[in-house]
Amino acid sequence: MSITTPYRPRRADAERNRARILAAASELFAERGLDASMPDLAERAGVGIGTVYRAFPDKDHLLGAVMAERFRWLADEIEAAGRTDDPWIAFTDVVWKGAALHAKDRAFHQCMPQAAGLPDVQEARGRTLDAFQRLIERAQKAGAMRTDVVAEDIPMLLAGVGLSRSAGPGVAWERHLAVVIDGLRAEGAHALPSKPLSRAQLDAMVRELPCPR
Repeated sequence: MSITTPYRPRRADAERNRARILAAASELFAERGLDASMPDLAERAGVGIGTVYRAFPDKDHLLGAVMAERFRWLADEIEAAGRTDDPWIAFTDVVWKGAALHAKDRAFHQCMPQAAGLPDVQEARGRTLDAFQRLIERAQKAGAMRTDVVAEDIPMLLAGVGLSRSAGPGVAWERHLAVVIDGLRAEGAHALPSKPLSRAQLDAMVRELPCPR
């Protein structure tokens, strides 16, 4: 008697649908932030609302999957930058990329408090901060960056730049970011008035932030 492997089309379909939903959610959350609804996401993905809820139990989990994807991309960019020759240029390049996420992607700037506690987001965000710390230490060792900056300082600086987007299209976030970057240079730096946040303190603060609209 021969034994055959059972055909499982539903699993393959479920994976395809999940990928379509994530792609649609990535676009829609970037455009609308928390205003994106599950029916809107289903329509953008070309699937039924029930299919969305079978893949993700609620909007927070779908948002978390999108946010984790964003952080993984940023971590990849930071790690790649760490292999370039000039540590200061490497650092500033990825800071510009991180700031652009805050300024241009409503999900990344607006939805962090909603998603910060989800395991996938925590893991991806931790990887991003670790990569930033290595890049910072490299720039500090080269004498290009002030020595009292740590990776946990960066999210709050970038979130501040992201507020420019909320203020309206006429506000030039690039101008504000250039000021922030100049403040991170070693040359002319003055001692900072307080100690940096720990990773745990940063995580707790992010979870308590209000969600800007």
